[in-house]
Amino acid sequence: MYKVIVADDEPFMLEGWRTMIDWQGCGYELCGTATDGEEALELINHVNPDLVVTDIQMPVLDGLGLIRTMREELRYDSQIVIVTGYSEFGYAQQAIRYRVNEYVLKPLVPEEIHELLRNLIIPLDTQRQEIENRQAEEDEVIGIMDTHMEDDGMMEEADLERMTFLAKQLLALIEAGDVTGIDRTVDDMLQEMRESRTAMLWTQSAVRYIHGELLRRYGMIGADQALLQGRTWHHTESWFMGDLKKLFIRIAGSFALTAQADPGSSGLVAEAVQYLKEHYRTKIKLQQLANHIHVNAAYLGQQFKREMGVSFSEYVHRLRIEEARRMLRRTNMKISDIAFELGYHDAEYFTEKFKALTGELPSLYKNNNQG
Repeated sequence: MYKVIVADDEPFMLEGWRTMIDWQGCGYELCGTATDGEEALELINHVNPDLVVTDIQMPVLDGLGLIRTMREELRYDSQIVIVTGYSEFGYAQQAIRYRVNEYVLKPLVPEEIHELLRNLIIPLDTQRQEIENRQAEEDEVIGIMDTHMEDDGMMEEADLERMTFLAKQLLALIEAGDVTGIDRTVDDMLQEMRESRTAMLWTQSAVRYIHGELLRRYGMIGADQALLQGRTWHHTESWFMGDLKKLFIRIAGSFALTAQADPGSSGLVAEAVQYLKEHYRTKIKLQQLANHIHVNAAYLGQQFKREMGVSFSEYVHRLRIEEARRMLRRTNMKISDIAFELGYHDAEYFTEKFKALTGELPSLYKNNNQG
């Protein structure tokens, strides 16, 4: 049995992890749960788990802070699964650096979690064998590290930055449907993987990051996620035989078909929506957005309303209120502070918009939805 802990600040999510997942049937033992990163660290030091499952957004210490502490300060080599929501995951270099192994999209689907857990058995078995073999080689490894540590550290950082760049580039090429660009960039990635041991490790982590980002983005546009459940993501040997390239090209085709089926997810409106999702916390006007994407403001406003079904300003309010709901559930911030954080300089106006879109006051929502 492999030992697992789960960190998530939402009571219903923790209950789902406890009751909906057949841990024993998949070869694991759930050894405890935590509601924030600091509590998780205490549990990790006590349990020494083989697998850590963590949400990103948590109070006190968030998921990436937890992972950073595990990897850089405590030197834990546990397998890591990130639970990611619709807009929470945008931390390419951190995810690659901290070697995140898998990603779960909310809400939990037991069948998908069971498949993920079974897939993780192979790297867990490999890791356990490596630990058993490490002691015999320890003296030799330490000697090598003492001699080459400075040079290796510089090479490792360079490889990490390069793989982060390639991962971001591949995501853009996949979403653009650029088959030629995908072909060339995957070749570059695999060539660097052949030439450097550290590049090989960062490449594996970069592909997992791409996997996680595609999972999140597919979830946002409602596309078929079958391509994201295949074994190609984990079979490094098959990447050199063209499987990784084929997978990315198929996903690019799937994105293109989905965009054609959903006019609101293509063209200038899609660009406007993406910009708003990244900047909705700031004071933003239609003219400013139109200037950014080089289009007439009146035309953009008309197209936005036609394709999205709501006006530009109403869409911004919806993004803000959805984030406000999350913050009310998962933080102890004052309502006035949340309003200010989301671009409302008048708490009463924020309360008015919140009630109009949710049917209840923010204070009542907070009382009814915090554990």
